[in-house]
Amino acid sequence: MVPGRGPAKIAGALAVAAAGFGGGLAYKKFKTYLRGKQLRKEREERRQRAASASGHEQKITAAHNGAASKSRKRPRTRKKAATKSKPAA
Repeated sequence: MVPGRGPAKIAGALAVAAAGFGGGLAYKKFKTYLRGKQLRKEREERRQRAASASGHEQKITAAHNGAASKSRKRPRTRKKAATKSKPAA
């Protein structure tokens, strides 16, 4: 059995049959090729979904807050204790 559908499956089966003893090697390479092709397709779909989801999420967050995100405030600096210097004698 060769993975895939339609013409790809037929081409894979012919490659295996024509290769004879080396058919196992041809089959492995063909299977690796198809797997890589499928992984690339899934990765691209995942990227598109993530991009659209993050854009949608940002719109919701901005609308929810009612304003654009602000940068965090710096912490206040403590006032130094005022030391009274003694007058020179």
